[in-house]
This record gives sequence, structure tokens and C-alpha cells, in this order.
Amino acid sequence: MNWLDTQTKDLLQKVCDEKLAPPKTAEFALVLLRKGPGFHRLAEAIMEINQCSEAEAAALASGQSPVTINFDLTEEEALWGQFELISCDSISIFLRSEVIAQNDKSYLWPLFKKVLESSEFRPTSVSILQVPATESGDKFLEQFVGKSAIRRDYPLRLLIPFKKARIMEHWASRVGVQIKLEVPNTQV
Repeated sequence: MNWLDTQTKDLLQKVCDEKLAPPKTAEFALVLLRKGPGFHRLAEAIMEINQCSEAEAAALASGQSPVTINFDLTEEEALWGQFELISCDSISIFLRSEVIAQNDKSYLWPLFKKVLESSEFRPTSVSILQVPATESGDKFLEQFVGKSAIRRDYPLRLLIPFKKARIMEHWASRVGVQIKLEVPNTQV
């Protein structure tokens, strides 16, 4: 199952549509802004993104946010890394590596704060009502809830970032999962 189909990419990039560099240039940094509740899932995602050891991933997952997960990714790799992180309820952003290397806190910290306060990351209630007993159903649960969720009783209620909820809703319709999401109030 290719989680990063064109529509999933659109869902991930909704906030910023502007292209900053050619997609084949390995010049992007992936920065973890807020960790999700599952340390082990986060470490596994970092292992996948960086193709690194468990110890290296655990060290990054243990770091204080914001933490740069990787400085040398193509746009496609950074987007996939962002998908892996949001799948485990961790909020990230990718920027040009040179912007991160400059470490201009007067620019980066307000940017990070703005992203974290975005309606895209407001907590959203999602109920998984039914999952087909198929390989696709199992992969859906593993990707978005974790391995422990496979073959659980339903409904399964989650409080997750809105961006993750939108991606789950997109994929649920494709694999026959029934979910219900409560759209957060976007007014401040």
C-alpha cells in the first residue's frame, strides 16, 4: 500500500503549497516540533526515516523538541518522514536545510510556534467504528494506531491532530474502514 499517493501528499502539504526547491535535491531538514504519546512508535518512525539503529533513533526521540531528525532529505523523503511522524501523533515541519543550519531563532521559533498553533494540529476526536479483517485493514491500524490496535474491539476512540484525522479519513474510505471524526472548532 503506497501511503503517499497524490491525495495523501496533498493532505500533508495543505498548509504550504509553495515549492521551494526541485524535489530531487537532498536539501531538506525534517524537524520534530511536538512528540506524540508513544515513545516506541516515535523511535520506530525515526528508525524508518533515517535508516538508523534503534539507539540512534531513541537518542533523537529522547531529545527536547524541536529536534532535527535529518538534515539531508529530498522533498519526497521529507514529506514521507512527515507522514510517518504524524501517523504516530508527532508534529513536524520540513524546511530547507540551510534555514535550519543558520539557526536564526528569531525566525525559527515564531515559525515553529505558528505551525504548532495551526488548526491543522488541533486535537480532533476520531472513532474507528469498524475495520475489515483484511491485510489492508491491518495495515491501516498498524500505520495510524500501532500494532497493538490490530483486532481490538470497536469503537476505538482517539484524540489526534486534525491533519492525521484527515489523512486517516482519506485512507479509511480506500480500505473499507468506517471512521467518524469530529471536526475541531477552528475559531480562536
